[in-house]
Amino acid sequence: MFLRMLCASFVWMGLPLSAGAAARLEARIVDDASGQPLAARVAVTDVHGKFVEIAGRHEHVEYLGKRWCYVDGSFALTIPEDGVSIEIRRGLETLPLSAKIAGGGSKKVEKTFRLRRWIDMGARGYVNGDIHAHLPVPKVAHPQMRAEDLNTLTLLYLPDEESPIATNKCFTGKLDENSTPGCEIYVSQEIQEWQMGHLALLGLKSLVPGYPHAGGSLEYWKRLPQWDLMRALRATRAQDGTILWPHICSLPGAELPVALALNLVDGVELLTWNDPTQFPNHWGPWEDSGFSQAEFPIMRSMDLYYQFLNVGFRLPIAAGTDKMGEEIPLGSNRTYARVTGARNYDSWLAAVKAGRGFVTNGPMLEFVGDGNTPGDVVEFRGSRTIKARVTARSILPINTVDVVMNGRKVGHTTVPLIHRDPPADGIYSLEVEATVELTDSAWLAARVIDHPDLPNRILPRGLSVFAHTSPIYFLKDGRKVREPASIAYLRKYVEGTLHWLGTNPNFALEEDRQAARHAAEQALQFYKDL
Repeated sequence: MFLRMLCASFVWMGLPLSAGAAARLEARIVDDASGQPLAARVAVTDVHGKFVEIAGRHEHVEYLGKRWCYVDGSFALTIPEDGVSIEIRRGLETLPLSAKIAGGGSKKVEKTFRLRRWIDMGARGYVNGDIHAHLPVPKVAHPQMRAEDLNTLTLLYLPDEESPIATNKCFTGKLDENSTPGCEIYVSQEIQEWQMGHLALLGLKSLVPGYPHAGGSLEYWKRLPQWDLMRALRATRAQDGTILWPHICSLPGAELPVALALNLVDGVELLTWNDPTQFPNHWGPWEDSGFSQAEFPIMRSMDLYYQFLNVGFRLPIAAGTDKMGEEIPLGSNRTYARVTGARNYDSWLAAVKAGRGFVTNGPMLEFVGDGNTPGDVVEFRGSRTIKARVTARSILPINTVDVVMNGRKVGHTTVPLIHRDPPADGIYSLEVEATVELTDSAWLAARVIDHPDLPNRILPRGLSVFAHTSPIYFLKDGRKVREPASIAYLRKYVEGTLHWLGTNPNFALEEDRQAARHAAEQALQFYKDL
């Protein structure tokens, strides 16, 4: 019995049961330019599309309907009689590679796969990072980061008394010891509140206490008492930490416009779990607002972000995977930020906070407005005519590129992607230019979105191919952007939060209820005074 089990385990690992029983592939993965070994992820399937395991132990991930193994420069497997198909991927800046290996025979097959980088964003001054993940633990995450060409990773401690995650044991208040130059990890903290919103508290030296578990109610899932988020925000400020509002695409949160009015948010995660071009999937802030949909309509998360910009907030964007298991690779959503000085986690986070970059799940963006780039603030007098140009390139199919000013398209191009053949070099490319007459303060940004008529999604969790820059700000006489419709919308948002607080929701602490109401009243006055 023991021998039968042993033999079965060898078959599962892809090892031959005896010498010469089947052909064995021994493969190397190298950089095409330098010839140096590269970490990557590899998917091997047989002629029936079934996953074929490679030899040895490897971490795995699910992506695009396939199971991938992480490897470090080489791998081996027993080739089935009918042969195998091999796919190799390494992040967003390297062309994916596909190959077929014939089966039959019993000889060893040696193969070198050469991966070609189609763009080098690092050479252009950018550092990229996944700003929101929960797993895996740093020791396991580091080799996956190398395989995904991911420079920085923020893993978030997630208080949960019922099922604490392994990352919770890894918080140190500094860069993780598994970090290496160009591949750095920082464990920080997320606070979850299903009505008020979620918080990503980055760069913490010590965990923010007082939130032992998630708060709020998702009626179909669990009911928990509410927490007020303001004290967590102020405690993070006291540590000089960076505050991001996570995944507004799925959970905008009743206290987000409150926290913004009180200057307690440094940026928002525009791209994480859900698609920012679709409606959010948690509607509590609208359903419990006391307003009808005609009075206070639900917006696509991307459009909600524009409302914040339209009332004058300089609000950069970020992106992460919210990875909780094997269902998505690290860095599938990531933030590119143009750094100054050393290329490390701290300089990247500072650049994200300054808005010097873009978020993406594939496309690379170059956006210039009269010589200025995202994060720049330009003052002018009178009127000004500016020329804006965006170039988008991607290994994933793209079909629509826009230049957006104060939430409205001022430059646009679309191609009929459904009938478009893949480019010969594997790189999809689009460009659009716009000439804009500025008579008042404005912000401009560039984006790549899927055309709404596109029949299917090709990424995990139903995400569309998406990229978006942080804005360039053009301020007439130094004045902030002030769009009356957006001011009115956010005023209703806070009035809705106050209405909900008046329905006597269950709070863990009475002082939290009172603090939440006080903060909302302050915020409402802020929006009334604009």
